[in-house]
Amino acid sequence: MAVREAAAGPRGPGRDEETALLYERAHSRHDPCWLLPVPPRLCLACVLELLPEPCVSLVRKKHVLSCFRDALLRHASLVMQLVAQDQRVCIHFISMLFGLLCNVEDGSVIDLCIEVLIQLTTQLKLEQTVHCLLDECHKELCNMPSMRGSLATLTLLGKLVDAIPPLADKLVMEHSNLMEHLLRGLVYPNEGVRASVCYLYGKLYSSPVAAEMLSGHFREKLCPLFLSTLDGAQTKELQINCLGWLRQLLKYDLFVSVIMNESSLAESTEGVEGPPGKTSLPLVLKKLLLSRDETLQVASAHCITAVLVHSPAKHAPAFIHADIPEFLFEHLSSSSEVLVWFSYNCLILLAEEPLFFSKCHTVYGIESVVRSLQGSLRMNNTELHKEGLLLFAEILTRQPEEIKLFTSSTMCRDAGRALQEAVNSPVLEVAAEAVKAISAFLRKDHQSALPVQYRELRALLEAMLNRCADFSQTPLNRRPLGHASSRDANKAILRRGKFLLSTLEGFRNACRLAMEFQSEPSAHENPFTAPGAEKEDTLEAFSEFLLSACDSLCIPMVMVGSSGTHIA
Repeated sequence: MAVREAAAGPRGPGRDEETALLYERAHSRHDPCWLLPVPPRLCLACVLELLPEPCVSLVRKKHVLSCFRDALLRHASLVMQLVAQDQRVCIHFISMLFGLLCNVEDGSVIDLCIEVLIQLTTQLKLEQTVHCLLDECHKELCNMPSMRGSLATLTLLGKLVDAIPPLADKLVMEHSNLMEHLLRGLVYPNEGVRASVCYLYGKLYSSPVAAEMLSGHFREKLCPLFLSTLDGAQTKELQINCLGWLRQLLKYDLFVSVIMNESSLAESTEGVEGPPGKTSLPLVLKKLLLSRDETLQVASAHCITAVLVHSPAKHAPAFIHADIPEFLFEHLSSSSEVLVWFSYNCLILLAEEPLFFSKCHTVYGIESVVRSLQGSLRMNNTELHKEGLLLFAEILTRQPEEIKLFTSSTMCRDAGRALQEAVNSPVLEVAAEAVKAISAFLRKDHQSALPVQYRELRALLEAMLNRCADFSQTPLNRRPLGHASSRDANKAILRRGKFLLSTLEGFRNACRLAMEFQSEPSAHENPFTAPGAEKEDTLEAFSEFLLSACDSLCIPMVMVGSSGTHIA
């Protein structure tokens, strides 16, 4: 009644491993065809007889199961040959493992059972074994008087669908009444059970076919329950699984509309006496943004982005009214590049909504944007540089003229220096985004904080013009190396032309700025300049620079661009 712990003869290295899976009482009558030909000396028939034996301790069963799992990992093809010899044996083995899974409380044994069951079903690739396992799960959940003992079965189902994605459709089509049991699990007080339900739902809704079949179920029964589960989640596991499910739902316009409509109902009844249960997604995601957990913060920002991409005009107001932009701006100072990138992404989408500006979020957030941009440019992350500049350009372009963005000349100076650093980037895509932002920056309402920083503006324009001149003079390879090479050369020419046009647009805006300041005496020079000092920081000196730059840089760049003299 025990697993043999030693082979005949002296004990030596490897002997325990070789005999660990031979069931002493029964092995003598087993056909050698069930014996694994390599260490560990595993006899499948012994495993089948030992695991269901009530007199064998759980410790021994765990050890046998662990050895079988290791053999499955190390010698998958050989173990599969053993298991697949007889399909009846295969089905019996799976049923026996499932029975053990449902009848033990030891978490490590449950995990082992699930791992072995998943490996067996995925590697055997036999439809009958999958059907068998699904039927066992279905039967177990349907016969269960309460959800108390359902955790192992639900966890197995979730991991099974994760390992074999087509099972999502089969589960919904052939075991549709399981959805009612999942609903029960979602209101069960144990967060482990609810986490396993959310994980399984996330896997089901990751299939477009299953998601469509479950759309009515979600709209009629699940949506408010899901939002309240996400809102009330206390454990990290439940929070992560809820957010994973949410991310799957947010891929579909239908579910975004259902969730946001439910959220608007919750917001409209806030403060009104009535039955509780209505939850707003923007407020839940705001709470997660305010958490100190970076994983939850990133997941929250990711979900906000996933909602907004469907329709910024339709959904952005709900997030703006929840003051989410304020906390996204705060996260721009994070040391996490991922969180900063997602915050940039969210803010870019929110900036498409005029309410974002009329509520003055940009006025309070622009300093965070500039500081974040300065910090990100020191990192080796081109995508982060581009995203930050794109956000800055969007704000500079869309900011209403009547709402002053820069409240001091110091802040305006810092913004210009950040753009100067960006336009000097060796990465062309980053420099191109910087040029667009500079063009938007050269607006009178952005430069009206006195004293006007003409010296800083001149340095910024010089950097932009020199970068464009360097780029324009870089030879292009036009050798006839085939169609693909020709296409690449054409793209390079187009990229160069766009860069030149953006630069010229920025220079034109600088000239317009100088003309507009001519009618404002207070903007002609810096009143704090020391008496007798050379007055470089004046509108006159800035205007002379523009005239000189037009002759020495702009006209030659246009001539080079139009003639193609530097194309080799």
